[in-house]
Amino acid sequence: MEIRQLRYFIAVAEELNFSRAARRLNLSQPPLSLQIKALEHEVGAPLFLRQRRGVELTQAGQILLEQARKALAQLDQAMGTAQWAARGEAGLLRIGYTGSTPIHASFSNILRRFSQAYPEIRLELLHASTSQQAEMLIDRRLDLGFLRPSPIFPPPKNMIIRRIWPDPLELFAPNDHPLLCKRGAIAVRALEPLPFIFFANASRRGLNGHVVHLCSSAGFTPNVVQEAEDGGAILGLVAAGFGVAVLPKCYGQIVVRDVVQRPLSSAKAKSHICLAYNQDRTSDQLVRFVALGSGSATAE
Repeated sequence: MEIRQLRYFIAVAEELNFSRAARRLNLSQPPLSLQIKALEHEVGAPLFLRQRRGVELTQAGQILLEQARKALAQLDQAMGTAQWAARGEAGLLRIGYTGSTPIHASFSNILRRFSQAYPEIRLELLHASTSQQAEMLIDRRLDLGFLRPSPIFPPPKNMIIRRIWPDPLELFAPNDHPLLCKRGAIAVRALEPLPFIFFANASRRGLNGHVVHLCSSAGFTPNVVQEAEDGGAILGLVAAGFGVAVLPKCYGQIVVRDVVQRPLSSAKAKSHICLAYNQDRTSDQLVRFVALGSGSATAE
């Protein structure tokens, strides 16, 4: 059974007349009749009752018409999807992101814009640390990653890392903390005697590593007295007076009573959310996302 035979059959079934169906298909009637007879032979039953003024569908013809329409619709959809994929407009993108990335407004904006522009490309999102994402990009378990690498993060071979959104590190402290008596940015050196709250089980290649590097550049090692699994929990511990935290500025969008954030005066407090991918594993879908991400990059 050939696809064209199904198309010929549907035309005859809808016109209920071989002459009109032939004109619709831009064919002469004899080849059309031969194709229908060949189809009936393959089915093993007549599909039409031939009459002088036209034809009528047999019961077998009615059943075949319903199924043929579904089959051709699915085929057309498959062809369209394949063509979209060839143009980079369909498929799958596996995207990793660090815990702070969704807090940044630009993240939801870029996902929304991409999904609206390419609705046939499915986005599969995975929460993972900077270190975990780097490994998954190397192993090709991720296509793209939103990372926050520390200054000492060694970019793996063949990995492209693009800074897209600046998000500096700031101090988060209880609102009655003595350091907050003065206005303006706070020197990192002033944090030396304070207890710090860090992320639990985090790699030194990500945010924890950046904070350690920041303090080390100021001449001291942070005194970590408490750890928590996520930024919200860290802010809660800060509010409870367990210590201070150095976090990306975007965490200020999580409103926690009695916690105040202040910028740090060190240039080393700069931090960026970066877009990373394996240059040995590119696709049209990835290129389109990177182009959109690069276009949304925020100037410092």
